[in-house]
Amino acid sequence: MIQVRTCVGCRQRNLRSNLIRVVVSENQLVFDPSKSLPGRGAWLHPEADCIELANTRNGFGRALRISNAVISKEQAETMLAKNE
Repeated sequence: MIQVRTCVGCRQRNLRSNLIRVVVSENQLVFDPSKSLPGRGAWLHPEADCIELANTRNGFGRALRISNAVISKEQAETMLAKNE
């Protein structure tokens, strides 16, 4: 079965395998490279534009049902470097 998710940044639908999952762990947003950590997940394209849009539009807060959910620039750069 094909699993499709929506990016919380650009709102485009894509295959689960092409997106990165973000979860809340110890009151912090963390990337879930194995896509198996427990809890609600927000899906995101591994692109700087999508990360910026998600932060601007409160995409993480809406998807994860928490307030003030933002990924720092350092976290984003680390994630993008690991994903290349």
